[in-house]
Amino acid sequence: MLIITISLIFLVIVGVIVLSMFIVPAIVAIRKSEKGKRPFKISYVVVGLLIFQWVFFLTSGYTLLPVNVADALFIPVWLVLCLGGATTAIIEFKNNKNFSIPVGGLTIISFLFSVLAYGIGEM
Repeated sequence: MLIITISLIFLVIVGVIVLSMFIVPAIVAIRKSEKGKRPFKISYVVVGLLIFQWVFFLTSGYTLLPVNVADALFIPVWLVLCLGGATTAIIEFKNNKNFSIPVGGLTIISFLFSVLAYGIGEM
């Protein structure tokens, strides 16, 4: 039981570090962009949904749902958010490059994770 607790704490710490790698530069980009163009409001929504999806997954939110519902929602939600994140990163790259790079990185990591999860789920 102690090993499970230590591994969960380690996983949460790693998750916080990875998420902060993308949140902190995004906040810095927002503060620096006060002189130039600010990110679009829809970009904030997409980044918020990506972060919410990661927090929901890391806190085992999918285990609270019935198995059929969780299986039906998991991969499509990840892929739709990845598509939205990629679109946001491309549009924001023209508008605000400092904001688009963390969004693109988070999107790539989310996409790779969803492909990995799909591959493992199909075994």
